[in-house]
Amino acid sequence: MAPVRLIEREGPPPQDEAGSASARLASKLVGPYVERGTEPFIANTRHRVLLAEVDGEVTPLIVNDGADSDCYLTSPFINYITYAEDFARSVKDPRTRRALLAFIRAVRAVIRPRDLDRVVYVNHWMLATGPALRFTPEQLERLTRALRERFPQHALVFKRATAETAAAVAGERPDARLHAIFNRQMYVWRHEPGKKPPREFRQDRNLLNQHRANLRRLTAGEPGVIDRLRELYRALYIDKYSDHNAFFTEAWFQQVFQQGLLEVYGIEVDGQLAYFVTCFVAGDELIGSVVGHDPVLSRKHGLYRAGMSHLMQLAEARGLPLNLSSGSGQFKQKRGATQLTEYELLCFSHLPWRARLSWSLLRRIYNAVGPRVFTALSI
Repeated sequence: MAPVRLIEREGPPPQDEAGSASARLASKLVGPYVERGTEPFIANTRHRVLLAEVDGEVTPLIVNDGADSDCYLTSPFINYITYAEDFARSVKDPRTRRALLAFIRAVRAVIRPRDLDRVVYVNHWMLATGPALRFTPEQLERLTRALRERFPQHALVFKRATAETAAAVAGERPDARLHAIFNRQMYVWRHEPGKKPPREFRQDRNLLNQHRANLRRLTAGEPGVIDRLRELYRALYIDKYSDHNAFFTEAWFQQVFQQGLLEVYGIEVDGQLAYFVTCFVAGDELIGSVVGHDPVLSRKHGLYRAGMSHLMQLAEARGLPLNLSSGSGQFKQKRGATQLTEYELLCFSHLPWRARLSWSLLRRIYNAVGPRVFTALSI
């Protein structure tokens, strides 16, 4: 049984980089972060990034030393409290909105950022949805032990765990002291041969066919394409939703094209790029990733719907399930997607009492309330 290896900047590469799918994926998705940190690519984060290798499987580690992030991706406080508050403000029903805001503010009064934000994220690929957590319970226990020794003052947060993984770890490896917390509802679409697709799916496919002449895979060589992608991304994620979303820089988009792992597709309207969507293959799934669009043109021409239909067509052609991430649950379910619950695994028993109390309270609240709220609001 090989020991866990933690690979830092300028350290030796993973031993089996030539043959390991996870090592190749890590090299493309997070390799630049290991070399330069996250800030050149995501402006509202300031993290060092390591890799962990366990029995040939490689996963990224994002280190937040307590005040390194203004982004929900890498701040537990922002993710679970501030970002939730941003969403609650957008709820249309006044009574529901007031109730949610009052509840979140009560939680905020008890839990402090400094009690949550000193953290090491495990299996975090600096995207809203990265590859699934694939370690066995025994491997998770070994990795947890190694990380507690290396980062004794940090909580550990393992991304993209399933209910089955959480139950297996609790049952088989209780000494790992990993506790599951509800994170979000995910939506996965699968092509089912012989089954008539829903009406909304057929309508979206018609929209895709109408836009097909103006749909193409984008390249960095097109004049002004990166600037336009940044504009469209900002119009959706920052201006419409929250300034706690990732501030992807020009360097991030350049890296996307240079590495070639994320496929970038765009739709033009009247000769100008008005919508884009990205996706990538990880393991046995196609993951829909960063999106951007002109809100007015997208609503008028059905660009988001056409783009989602394009991803479904790609997944069908490749024989893969399509991970549509979270959010817009009703929209995705009407097109045949299935709801799945995603968890994070937490390790905080080694921390001072105030941090332990904060993590324990947060976990109890989210596990008790989170699934019901997310389902009721179709998040």
